[in-house]
Amino acid sequence: MKKEIRARQFMYVQDLDHLKIKLTDIESNLINSGALEWAYIKHDKDHKNDETHDLIRPHIHVVLKYENLQRLNSIANLFKDESQYVEIWKGRIANAYSYLLHETEEAKKEHKHLYSENEVVASFNFPARMKDIRNKVSKGPKYISSVIDQYAEGKIDYKDLEDEVGISQLARRKTLIENIDVMKAEKEHEEWLKKFKGKRMKVLWLFGRAGVGKTRYAEYILRDKKYAILGSSRDYFQTYNGEHYVILNDLRPNDFNYSDLLRILDPYQHNKVAPRRYRDSLLNIEMIIITTPYSVQNFYDHTKIDDRTVDTIDQLLRRIEPIEITPEFIRKNLKEKKTKHTDQDNA
Repeated sequence: MKKEIRARQFMYVQDLDHLKIKLTDIESNLINSGALEWAYIKHDKDHKNDETHDLIRPHIHVVLKYENLQRLNSIANLFKDESQYVEIWKGRIANAYSYLLHETEEAKKEHKHLYSENEVVASFNFPARMKDIRNKVSKGPKYISSVIDQYAEGKIDYKDLEDEVGISQLARRKTLIENIDVMKAEKEHEEWLKKFKGKRMKVLWLFGRAGVGKTRYAEYILRDKKYAILGSSRDYFQTYNGEHYVILNDLRPNDFNYSDLLRILDPYQHNKVAPRRYRDSLLNIEMIIITTPYSVQNFYDHTKIDDRTVDTIDQLLRRIEPIEITPEFIRKNLKEKKTKHTDQDNA
């Protein structure tokens, strides 16, 4: 089953005569959407070309920004429409807002109609935001350096940095940003080592057949934590960014060298790194949840190990808590936990 892509920023586009909901209902739907912020505009003054001056069919553009990842279908459902009319906005959200007015470079090159700020309906002060966006666009190297300094000092995160200066400017300063990231990671690691000294890292080994709900249960366990799901490629820790809670998803024998896996799962040795393609990653992990179709014995039996008298299965068993995930386990535990959680909410 193909996993649906999730994102935080979206743009919905639809012709007015093809809208599945009333135009007057859009604002109330957006208010109840859970979005961090949103804005929309009706484009009804766009020409097909400069020669005929024929108008393009009136249509609506809606920009949504969420704090947490959302599914494409969930956004489409807000408008009772198909997901093909929802685009994941991969650029800066500022560019999306600029596009609503056709103030982006691409729109200007195509001589698209420039809309007024007052034609936009938004969950925030749109004219003030656009004034801020225009000011940032006009900022020079001094401003960019000051924003990078804020990033280095931990006052803003990487997403904020990208929003402020743009991908192009970050690319020009790639080496500088990478050096800052290395130094920040080392500092954060040293501070975390002091706080977690003497504590045991917990490792759960969730095994069971495909589709039974191992990952869903792992995510439920960490529902109140900031965590990383790793395992989309053989370079497991490629997207690790210092999270204290990690899901190693769909682990297979030989994804790691067995000795490396034992080292990563060592519950008391915290000053360790994980192999990564370009640069090893310092680990600040307090809990690892492994999901795999293999029981511990089957995993060990299928792993390539040079000397099994040295690298034994007992070494792995001492580090983990194996839990077999079955449909009955999921029904029982998720139901009980949800009930308990609901009772606490109602208390």
